[in-house]
Amino acid sequence: MDLSHTQKIFLDYWNGWLEKAGGMPARKDLNVRELGKYLPHVVIFDILNDPHDFCYRLVGTEVRAHTHGDYTGKKLSQMKGKGPGSKIWSFLDQVSASKQPLFQEVPYVGPQQAFLRSTLLFLPLADDHQTPNKILLVSNFISKVS
Repeated sequence: MDLSHTQKIFLDYWNGWLEKAGGMPARKDLNVRELGKYLPHVVIFDILNDPHDFCYRLVGTEVRAHTHGDYTGKKLSQMKGKGPGSKIWSFLDQVSASKQPLFQEVPYVGPQQAFLRSTLLFLPLADDHQTPNKILLVSNFISKVS
């Protein structure tokens, strides 16, 4: 299970920020000039408290094209199969608590017949550089004939 080129770019950026600044990057720290062409592969989740939940803040165009639509503004708890106990919820919870990146391979579930699986890189973001309040997800869709 390998990171895609785009996932490597974001992980290197995240690790570089951590080394340089001593804390996690905030969303505003993401350099759009440097990362902009990769944003179609990105999802950003807000971490909500009271009650605990996750909300789609941004869904890149590539992700929208390979999933069931644009989930921007929707809470996971309000979506069938994405609430507490789901894989996506568990991954987001793990990243939020550990403050560490997470890389996972999952079966592809979506409208495109050509895809077999996806790899997902989760990166915590923190406005205060210490406590995650957003999670950046970098997706990679792997076709059946890769």
